Amino acid sequence: MIRTRLLQAILLASATLLAGCGGGGNAPGASAAANGAPVPPAPEFAASGDIGIPFGILSPPLSISAITEPRTATARNPDEWNRLWDAHAGPGIVYRPAPKIDFSKDMVAAVFLGSRGACDSVSVASVKQLHNPARLEVAYRESAPPAGTPCIASIANPAVLITLPQSTLPVEFVKAPARQAGDLLVRSGWWFGMCRTNCEGEVEIAKDGALFRAEHASESATPESGVWGMVSTKEWDTIAASFASLPDVIIGCPGCADEGREWIEIEKDGKKKRLDFNCNSAITGGEPLMTTVRAIRSRLAAAAGVREACAPEAIPFERLAPAVFASAITEKRFVTVRDAASWLALWNEHTRGASQAPAIDFSRKMVLGVFLGQESNPCGGLNIDVVRQAANPDRIEVGYRVIDPEPNVVCIAAVINQYAFVTVPQSSLPVDFVRLK
Repeated sequence: MIRTRLLQAILLASATLLAGCGGGGNAPGASAAANGAPVPPAPEFAASGDIGIPFGILSPPLSISAITEPRTATARNPDEWNRLWDAHAGPGIVYRPAPKIDFSKDMVAAVFLGSRGACDSVSVASVKQLHNPARLEVAYRESAPPAGTPCIASIANPAVLITLPQSTLPVEFVKAPARQAGDLLVRSGWWFGMCRTNCEGEVEIAKDGALFRAEHASESATPESGVWGMVSTKEWDTIAASFASLPDVIIGCPGCADEGREWIEIEKDGKKKRLDFNCNSAITGGEPLMTTVRAIRSRLAAAAGVREACAPEAIPFERLAPAVFASAITEKRFVTVRDAASWLALWNEHTRGASQAPAIDFSRKMVLGVFLGQESNPCGGLNIDVVRQAANPDRIEVGYRVIDPEPNVVCIAAVINQYAFVTVPQSSLPVDFVRLK
């Protein structure tokens, strides 16, 4: 089917105008936004354009809500948030104040299931930015206890509340299908006992995508964060062809002597098989499976801003939201910016002074950028996918991906100088930019 991106461009421009005018009020649960650091799709998924948006799970969790009817909601400012929290927390013996949210950066999305059984629960399956039309999708999954699970005879009101980057895109809430017994699920992660940060992270991989989650310091307002990303056909074929070879054992003494524990678990047809081992150990006979699973886990961890504890070469990064539709820089260029004066000069050249440069703390961070210039395709895309520390010689390697349009797409006749920025921890190492295939 022949499709055009003209409608998408018009919708994007309209959303930008509404944001500048302060318009576009929305009813609770019908609209919200997020334009945070997206996870770029693999090239074969360029047609769908679904990209993951990082999110945080709010604390205290209050998984049992005072809201008794099924409902979805968003809060984009303190007044909306306080009203939502008061309804959610309800009257109690001890007042529980609303967690603090910086609404200049973040917003809140929430799902309430209403009155359910005591063992029912709800979780976030994915947060995506979609197109045609441009919007945000929050997918949630309802879970009932397995048959035979003992539950107290009472009514509960399950709920989940998340933070996500502030934006003007509308949000849709969708119910994700329940997992079936015959579905193949692969989970893998790391765990460190004696630590304060980045102690635990895991990814759940299915054919329709992967969800990464990490736990943070308990005093954080969002002690758990996550991001969804796509799984390529090649990756899934490798997993499906090799999962049966995984042994169900513990190798060595993982987690002993303050070493990190890495693990992988396979679930299919109601049965689970798990392997525990020391971080980054080689698994005899399981190399294709572990290589693929680690690659998925590492790229999602980096997109979530989390250092992959069992792959120390991965460098966490944060994407800067686009400020202009097309760059004023017309030639292909790779940039590394380590100071504020250079950043301001580059930003003014990039936007022709049309917007204020995002504030960057250059004592802790630096900016990496890719400009495609006239090599840009108006129906394609550009993303920075991987940032890692490489050796021989020591350097930072930045992997960027140019996404070509799907076959038979009719493109508008426009000149679009595409660009992408990320911030990474400040470093004096040289930087190489590598195009990913």
